[in-house]
Amino acid sequence: MAQHLPGKVARLISDFLTIGELTTLIEHEMEKRIVARHGLVKLDALLTLVARLKNDIRDALPPVQKSRVGPLVDLIARLRKDLEKSDMATGRDALAAHALHLDLMRIVDAWKCMGETTYGVLASDLKEIDAELLRLASSFPAALIYTGASTFHVEQGWQALWRDDTYLGDPTRPRLANICPGLATAGLVAPLPGGHPAQDVTIRATGIATFLRQVRIMLQAVNRGSEVERLFAEMMLNDYCALWELLFVSGLKNEHGNVDLCVLDHWTKDGWRGASCLDALKKFPHPNLGAWQQTRNKATAHVDADADIWTANLNHWPMTVDELIDEVLRVIEAARNCAALDIRSKVFFVPPTQLGSDVAGLSSQEGRYWKDG
Repeated sequence: MAQHLPGKVARLISDFLTIGELTTLIEHEMEKRIVARHGLVKLDALLTLVARLKNDIRDALPPVQKSRVGPLVDLIARLRKDLEKSDMATGRDALAAHALHLDLMRIVDAWKCMGETTYGVLASDLKEIDAELLRLASSFPAALIYTGASTFHVEQGWQALWRDDTYLGDPTRPRLANICPGLATAGLVAPLPGGHPAQDVTIRATGIATFLRQVRIMLQAVNRGSEVERLFAEMMLNDYCALWELLFVSGLKNEHGNVDLCVLDHWTKDGWRGASCLDALKKFPHPNLGAWQQTRNKATAHVDADADIWTANLNHWPMTVDELIDEVLRVIEAARNCAALDIRSKVFFVPPTQLGSDVAGLSSQEGRYWKDG
């Protein structure tokens, strides 16, 4: 039975609006989209839960008043249409909640679909849904108790910290970063997957490791115990689980492309030197990995309608944020050591690097700026 649907819907709307505020505050083009990916997760969960909430409201109304949910029905349909007409559903499955195999241009399209205009339109859609729920709660308090959504507090001072060289560095300087959608990011130089399966899956794994690294760096500036800390921790847990699956689990369901082998199976099949090292890492998963994956499945990559709302709070997770960070670093460092054993993987498994000021022409590549999307 569904639990606390109004509160979950309000939190999902609040989360998306806060993610939008973060993309405005963040000056670095790659990191804007790294964070924006999590908004796709929130939209997917919201569409499921707000539809159930709408049905609950309608069921609670007298027959002569059931039509009063009509405006809410229309708003939900509009949001669903906006998502279905875009590459955002693909982006959610392949770039946020999981790390699925995609054709290169689909990766680029999914990455480029995230931008200032798109997220502005979606935020407007969600604000209208929030306002309509507040109207229904005011008109029919017996049918709905809804306190409304709001943007969580975002500190302007984080921006200065992120600019520091010990964090993300100068946002105007071009960087080298091994992520699959690098082609679609202004100011970024990145390798193009060339069609070799083992190399392509290695670039995908490097990309998730890069996402994890950059989110951890941004998290360092954020106040502990805040809602923004929770959002960054959710991103890290989703990416950590996606990385572990990409390294060691073959045959994951893929509605957007070909079902693929994991990194270990590709390296083993092609005789890469790091395969036995990676196999050794597989034998030492985190002892509580199953519980972490359950949190991913029920609270951070999806939202379980039947679970209590507080299970999504950090103090109800099966790990602390520091434990999550330590485990992420353990796996990434071990995978990097394995990659270093073969030049075919070593060349990719490196963190983002700022390029010198003497390098010209990189920021005007085909990559799209956030403001243009």
